[in-house]
Formats: sequence, C-alpha cells, structure tokens
Amino acid sequence: MLVSLQDMLQDAQKNNYAIASINTPNQILLRAVIAAAEDTNMPVTINHAQTEESVVPIEIAVPLMLDYAKKSKAAISVHVDHGFDFDHIMKAIRLGCTSIMYDCSRFPLEKNISEVKKFVEIAHPLGIGVEAELGAMPNNMPSEVHGQETSDLSDLTVYYTKPEEAERFCEETKCDVLTISFGTVHGMYASEPNLNIDLVREINALANGVSLGMHGGSGTPFDQIQSAITAGIKKINYFTAIDTAPAPYLAKTIAEAKNPVNFSLLANQAMEVIYNKTVEILNVFKNTGL
Repeated sequence: MLVSLQDMLQDAQKNNYAIASINTPNQILLRAVIAAAEDTNMPVTINHAQTEESVVPIEIAVPLMLDYAKKSKAAISVHVDHGFDFDHIMKAIRLGCTSIMYDCSRFPLEKNISEVKKFVEIAHPLGIGVEAELGAMPNNMPSEVHGQETSDLSDLTVYYTKPEEAERFCEETKCDVLTISFGTVHGMYASEPNLNIDLVREINALANGVSLGMHGGSGTPFDQIQSAITAGIKKINYFTAIDTAPAPYLAKTIAEAKNPVNFSLLANQAMEVIYNKTVEILNVFKNTGL
C-alpha cells in the first residue's frame, strides 16, 4: 500500500526501528525490494535518485514505482533521493511522490535552511514529507560528475554534523527527516567503520521531534547500525551493497555456462540475490537484536 513517510516515521519512533530507504532504478530491484518488504512486514521507501536520471528518467521511474507501491501488501512510500534542483523536485511533486529529499547540504548553513524551509512550505500542505541533509556526507563512489568525486576519507570527523546547527535547522525548517553525518560514507568504506553514536544521541535530543536519517549504510557493521537506531536514527539509506550483491553470482553463472546464457536467467538470479540481501538488512533494521 502507498503510505506517507510521516506515518512511517511515527511508527518507527514508537517501535524503535528504522525505515529502509532503497533505490530502485530498474524493475528487478523494484520487484525484489517490495517482495522483501512484504515477507518481512517492514515498511520501505523506494527511491529515485536524481543522479540516476541517466539510468532511468523520473518520468518513467516514478509512475512504475507508484503502481507497485499501491499494489503491495507492505507499507511503501515513493521517495526522491538527493534531489538537488528545485525544478526536479517540483516535477517529483507533480508525478505523485510521497516524500522528497531536497539536498542543499552543499550550500552554507543559511542558504540550506532558507531553501529547505521554502520547500517544506510547499510540500507539507500537499501531505508530502521532506528530508534534508546537514553536514557533509563523504563519498567513496567515483564519478565523473562534478561534485561527486571521491572524498578524502582520512578523517571523517571533519564532515560531522554540528549539534547546534542541527537544532537550529530542525526548528526553522520543520523538515520531517534530517540526515546527519556521524561517520558513514556513501558507497563502501575505505577502512573499518566507527560511527559516532554519542553524536547521534546528542543531535536527537536537540532535533525538536524531527526524525534523523543515516546515509551510507552499506558496509556498516550490523551492531553499529542497531546502536544508531537505538540512539535516534529512524531512516537509513542502504543501496550499494544491495545493488552490487548479484555481480559475483552472475559472473560465476556466465563463466561456468557451456551454452549462451539467456538474460532472463541472469535477471531472475539477480532478483533472488537482491531479495535475500534486502530481507537480511530489513531484519537488521527491526532492531530486535542479532
């Protein structure tokens, strides 16, 4: 069923779990993720990221996502991940997205606040949830796109969200989710993760009821994920580990094949791997112990 992010967050806060936020830029991912949500009875936000426009345009992706969400037995919201341009997120509203991340974290604090506040005033009367980001999320996903190059990962503390800025941001913007930086990395880690859970607790106490988000879930030890959930994280983006999981299996299938391999066989195998990986992480996000 299609539900609002706000309703999801309310239940996550009440029951101390985290909502998985997973990109679905193709139908294989879309079907596998929704099946995993149904079988684990966990809510999921399925995402279209603006950076995936070259893979599938939002005009194609979102109607398909909405159709699957409405027919699902699980609670599903349709979300825009890292919407950078105002025109893009307004297009997402017109297409029917139930929540949108307006990422202005590249701007100075004052502009980040003013841009997000302006968008919240548009989105909230329409029942649309808004996610924002404060602090810098380091990147370990090499890209030719300007601004998405690999970050210096030698000292992740320089990217941390400042608690006093988070308090002001939540108070002034009234966003629904504030994604913070506390030691995670977009993509995969270059060294052993060591999340600053105390920082999450501190920001959560100052967030004026705004739910906290975590990006860069892939590669994070499950015990640290659950500690972050208990400390206040209620929405977690988790994609790279899911999206890359099928490759070794598909490569083995192709290498061992004695005849040409049908794409449909590979697609079904990929779907099964993605489903199993998603089930695993959704069970972690329930936060009931390992």
